[in-house]
Amino acid sequence: MSVTRQAWAYVDKKFPNTAYYNRSDADTGVGYEPQYGHTKRAFWRFAVFERTRNATIQSATLRTEVTHAFGCTNAKVELWRTGNISSATTWNNQPDKLTKLDTQTVRKGRSGCEGSGVEFNATAAYEWGRANNKTNIILGLYGNETVSGSNYDWRRFKKNPSLVVVYNNAPAVPDASTMRDSHGGACSTNSAQPRLINTTTPRLYAQVRDTDSQYATQKLKAQFQIQSDGTTIQTKDSTSANVAKWPAGSERSVTTDTLPENTLIRYRARAHDQTTWGGWSSWCYLRVDTTNPESGPEVTSTDYPDDEQFHGSPGQPGEFTFSANGVTDAAGYHYSLNDDTCTTVLVPDTPGGSVTVTLTPRTDGPNLIYARTVDGHGNSSACMLVHTFLVAPPSAPVAHFTFDEGTGTVAADAERPGETATGSGISWIRGRVGPVEGSMHRLEGTAVHTDGYVPSEPEWDEITTSGPVVDTSRTFTVAAWVKMDDTDAHHTAIGQDGVQQSPFHLGYQKNADAWVFKMSPEDAPAAPDSAGWSYALSTEPAKTGVWTHLMGTYDAATGEIALYVNGEKQGSAVHEGAWAASGPVTMGRSKYQGVKNYYWPGGIDDVRFYDRLVTDIPLNSGTSEAWELANRPVSLDGWWKLDETGGATAADASDHGLDAALTGDPATVWNTAFNDVVYIPGATLNGTDEYLTTTGLAVRTDASFSVAAWVRLDSTTANLAALSQDGSQHSGFSLGMQSTQDTNNWVFTMTPSDTADASDWSRALSTGPPELGAWTHLAATFDATTRTLTLYVDSIEQGSAVLDTPRHADGPLRIGAATFEGTLSDLWHGDLADVHVYQGVLNEDDIEYLRYGFGPPVAR
Repeated sequence: MSVTRQAWAYVDKKFPNTAYYNRSDADTGVGYEPQYGHTKRAFWRFAVFERTRNATIQSATLRTEVTHAFGCTNAKVELWRTGNISSATTWNNQPDKLTKLDTQTVRKGRSGCEGSGVEFNATAAYEWGRANNKTNIILGLYGNETVSGSNYDWRRFKKNPSLVVVYNNAPAVPDASTMRDSHGGACSTNSAQPRLINTTTPRLYAQVRDTDSQYATQKLKAQFQIQSDGTTIQTKDSTSANVAKWPAGSERSVTTDTLPENTLIRYRARAHDQTTWGGWSSWCYLRVDTTNPESGPEVTSTDYPDDEQFHGSPGQPGEFTFSANGVTDAAGYHYSLNDDTCTTVLVPDTPGGSVTVTLTPRTDGPNLIYARTVDGHGNSSACMLVHTFLVAPPSAPVAHFTFDEGTGTVAADAERPGETATGSGISWIRGRVGPVEGSMHRLEGTAVHTDGYVPSEPEWDEITTSGPVVDTSRTFTVAAWVKMDDTDAHHTAIGQDGVQQSPFHLGYQKNADAWVFKMSPEDAPAAPDSAGWSYALSTEPAKTGVWTHLMGTYDAATGEIALYVNGEKQGSAVHEGAWAASGPVTMGRSKYQGVKNYYWPGGIDDVRFYDRLVTDIPLNSGTSEAWELANRPVSLDGWWKLDETGGATAADASDHGLDAALTGDPATVWNTAFNDVVYIPGATLNGTDEYLTTTGLAVRTDASFSVAAWVRLDSTTANLAALSQDGSQHSGFSLGMQSTQDTNNWVFTMTPSDTADASDWSRALSTGPPELGAWTHLAATFDATTRTLTLYVDSIEQGSAVLDTPRHADGPLRIGAATFEGTLSDLWHGDLADVHVYQGVLNEDDIEYLRYGFGPPVAR
């Protein structure tokens, strides 16, 4: 490096009291000048750089340039370390000579001489300044001062010589906190607690640094010294390479030769910069053991013991304790529930300690915990089955309001005898889920209706319990069928009162135009930015005028809140700060900022609370609870026995009131068909201009629905529709027979769009052709949760298909015809009987029940 020149001066004996300090002169003479009788000396002050304070000074060279010589003589010029210079420096007040540093023969500075550059060795001066903690040194040049007319040794030197210092700082001592081994563990400097590893040839790492890298590229290597029981057994050098600029540095590593097991090993590191070794780091301690534990952890649980008895319920959390099972240095237990991946890690507070964790089984029947133990060295047992427990079938809700009273202001809790909810201003409407009385049909029953915000009324509608139903600080589920009338504000169908807030809201979020399950962080006034609130939102906009199943869940073990819409998990979030409200459950409103708020406009039916999780994970029945709640029980939305004896109307035997008007001749339609399989009458249609049309739509075709009918064919040469529901251009669905596009099958068809020339129709086909003249029972289901169409023939499942984008056909139901490209088509030629339409999904037992003419299925 070139050291900073801080000041310069010269003195002239001819003018002994004149100061020449930091003059603008380009150069100055040294020695005696015979022409005018000057005798001069020159001085320079140079800095001692801080970066060299602890360095080894290899050389310090004063590089000068001679601008003029009186003659090409062998002039002797001396370099001295002198005292200080200042603006008061004169010949009579010049610095003392302190140390002679160098003498050079200067035969330069004139044409014919040897050039101009001269170097003086100033190492001793710079080293003196560094060693004595000086900030600068003074260097002086002295020439031949003999007064003689023949003294031609006068030399002039430029005023700006440079002092070039060659130095080296030793690499820094590696910091033990940056040292590690290839198992990822930081260096342990405590011999009583060595790092435990399970490889005999680990790779060792140390961060090497050099302060000189701030100014110039530095190549460093690391050396590792490895000892066992105090004796050096290996010394390993890494490669040498450029390091990152100070203070970062770079990592160097070596792979050891085989290390002994079960003995205390220590290692340390130092760095080398191709010149000098740095100091040794602190010792790092480790111990090697490569033996795997033989067994996994022991798992015990009082909630779900391994006793071959049924306990708990799917979605019901339980505590499980994992213990070392004889592995005294157990450092972790890796487990998984119902698969053998062993991916979730539990870490005991102390080696060999136990860990208790809350697990939530998601399915009934046998549940299996697999686990492995990892010891302190990192050795692992096999992932093995360690605990088997039996989970009872899903437990009933802890509260269930069916709202099948249909009158009055009190609704009974079906799960807690004597407990009720009391309404204010409520009315009753046709429900989505109805009661079962004895062996009577499951019909829709009734639902409660609240009007929402009605500014002209002094009080707004609500229905509330006498107190809390579940502990909302723990795992719980709330579910309900809702039918919203408008989207003009936030609306809460189900909530619960705290003092300032409801702990949860299940309903509609105006600003997102979505269904929502949200939870508040505390029972206190909410911050303006709603900090701490958690929202699980639907993926599609909320719909008005449609029965929709909403379910919200809170998992206290993970903090997850989730929203299910019609059985499908759509949104989730992590909630911190769940709290238990002591107030009543509120249906038709919630509480916000200490005030009743978010009033619900519309219907509410079948409200259920669970003190556990309800999920979309299939149970042993093959379906999940979330699916069952959204798709079962089915709602009978139309039943036409077609057993009339005259007239132009087929009566709807359900409570929907959707009578079907006959287009055709009653004399030939009625009293001519008889089903000799189940011994019921039917209707005969001529395939030309006879069909029946209901007074309105029967089902939502974008939601789960099921249809069924007994059919008999008099022709198999054309497409025929036993049952459909109109759209503008195309039926939303059609159940019947297809005899085009190289098929001859029973078919259940749905269309993705109601536009002319619609394509990509979804068809579930039978495995065999229809039989002419034979009574056949057809049934079909559309599962909106899985987007699956399924066809059944004589109660046996046939084909299925997927409809990715279901749509709602809002026209009337047609019996014996369909709509294609805006035109009536596929008129049925043959007999029809016992036509059923349901919202929800019939199962195989239900369909077989219908096939044998027992009417709509009952709850069994």
